[in-house]
Amino acid sequence: MERRQLKYIDGRYEVEIDITVEEWKTMLQNPEIFKPEYLDMVLKWYYEIDHRATNHAIMAKYPSDLKGTPYNGYVKGLTNGILKHLNRFEVIGTTGKKSYFSVPFEGWYEDYKEGNHFVWKVRDELVQAIEELGEELGIVDEKKFPSEEEELTSYDGEERDEGKKRRRYTTLYERNPKNRRDAVKIHGTVCQACGFDFEKTYGEIGKDYIEVHHIKPLYEGEGPVKVNAATDLICVCPNCHRMIHRRKDKVLSLKELQLLLSSKKNRVNEKAV
Repeated sequence: MERRQLKYIDGRYEVEIDITVEEWKTMLQNPEIFKPEYLDMVLKWYYEIDHRATNHAIMAKYPSDLKGTPYNGYVKGLTNGILKHLNRFEVIGTTGKKSYFSVPFEGWYEDYKEGNHFVWKVRDELVQAIEELGEELGIVDEKKFPSEEEELTSYDGEERDEGKKRRRYTTLYERNPKNRRDAVKIHGTVCQACGFDFEKTYGEIGKDYIEVHHIKPLYEGEGPVKVNAATDLICVCPNCHRMIHRRKDKVLSLKELQLLLSSKKNRVNEKAV
């Protein structure tokens, strides 16, 4: 049995977990490994923006009669089942004891500061396995993804009060991760409205960043909506995305926003002359 060391690097806990998508798919279909409470736990994190959240945020979102979080115990049970099935490695934490969260999740402290709430993020290969099996097994509920309107005022696990107003902060993601990936693959990561390029402006940290907008808001439809990433989604920067939704009585189209930007630019050029 190989012993892999969990390392603390720049505020993150890192270890090589070489579990393939196919291996995750096999285990997801094994109820002895993914017991109902373990699968429910993983799906709670899967439905969160970027598939990440703190125990604190999940407990607040799904209140129960429990005095404390059950998820540390669940992740230990799940990981024991995973490692027994694979029978090829175990993870040793920074204190010398076995680490459990680091097999199905990545992890770090909020703002990379020890003492803050600890973030778990579902590993990419497990996310892909859930997506590929979701429809087949009926384990993914599209309604549980945050809607675009909710995401515009969603939260990152913490709420901050400012006087009598409560503001929430978030990063925008298309509600279905597969649709988001397809939209970015088709439309790219340069804003389709104003042309802003995050990677060109900010370098590596801006690579692959963009927000995805539904041309027709999902709340206008009834029941499940099939999304065509090529025709139903566009990729825009946060500023343009908010301007699209600026008026509650009218959501701007991409063409309308482009015309506004073009008109503004022309007026500026005329003044300069």
